[in-house]
Amino acid sequence: MTEEASGVWGIMLPWLSLTGAVMWLFLLAALGLRVHKMLRARGREDVTGRWLVVTGCDSGFGHGVVESLVARGANVIAFCLTAQGADAARSLGAKLAPCLDLTDDEAVVDASREVMSACEGELWGLVHNAGVVLPGFVDYQPISFYRTVMDVNFFAPVLLTQRLLEPLRKGRGRVVLVSSVDGLVSLPGNAPYDASKFAMEAYADALRVELSFWNVHVSVVNPATMRTPLAMGFFEGHLKAWQAMERVDPDGAWKETYPKDWLDEYIAFNTQQLERIVQDPAHAIDDIMHALTAKRPRLRYLSGTLAKTLFYALWLGPESWSARFKRSMIQPAPRLCVVRPTSEEKV
Repeated sequence: MTEEASGVWGIMLPWLSLTGAVMWLFLLAALGLRVHKMLRARGREDVTGRWLVVTGCDSGFGHGVVESLVARGANVIAFCLTAQGADAARSLGAKLAPCLDLTDDEAVVDASREVMSACEGELWGLVHNAGVVLPGFVDYQPISFYRTVMDVNFFAPVLLTQRLLEPLRKGRGRVVLVSSVDGLVSLPGNAPYDASKFAMEAYADALRVELSFWNVHVSVVNPATMRTPLAMGFFEGHLKAWQAMERVDPDGAWKETYPKDWLDEYIAFNTQQLERIVQDPAHAIDDIMHALTAKRPRLRYLSGTLAKTLFYALWLGPESWSARFKRSMIQPAPRLCVVRPTSEEKV
């Protein structure tokens, strides 16, 4: 080695050593932070004897959350839509199981009074799980479907939260809003539901900051497709929207793009695909329970494999890529629309 090369190495070696040391320090710090977060996440609150409200307890996530909370000794008030669901919730151990339509403002106000009386003004948790989905492509979505979905998925949680703010502040507890991956990435064929979940996301952001002054934590749970009655009946639900639009506009041009035979093929094909991606609802139930019981709950939970992978990528990636991918999801593709001549062209 020449003297010149030796001199260069003499200069570079200290810098290389320093760079290596810095990299090792960075890796050790990252590992330490990861371990710290894992240990911190394991700490749980004791919810024995504490009062919590869970909506949408007839089946699915709500049913599972009630069962898990009761097992931990919590006092659960399970909001249900049907008498059968209310009976099932009580059999799980729910202290109260009001049966009500969440789109009825007066019923929500009355139920909130019942909650206030039961919990004696101190509430630990409120889980907004109730939801409805009315799928269909925008061509054949009646405007009434948009209103119904927004009433259940957005306006009802807003009203119920407002009525229970005081006991939540006193309890310094938790608000958990069950959104969806559709609240991060809007998907074709489900515009009313997606719009309601985007609204919920915005509301949660505002609520989180405003309630932070009283140490009330607000978490959002974004499940992917789980094996629940809501998800498993999704594609058959397109028929309901199609028939509703047919009653309103039986001779509309929309039927040339989405004829009945196309719809039948679309439902059959995609129902088969659905079976390949659905996961155990326990993924979402566990995340809801963590949000309710962890000493340091997360702001957001991506529930399920697809939520953590595909939808996370679509959420953060370029919109142009997301749009192309979502277009490829519509199988079979809509029929080409036949442009009808105007009255002047007919003459």
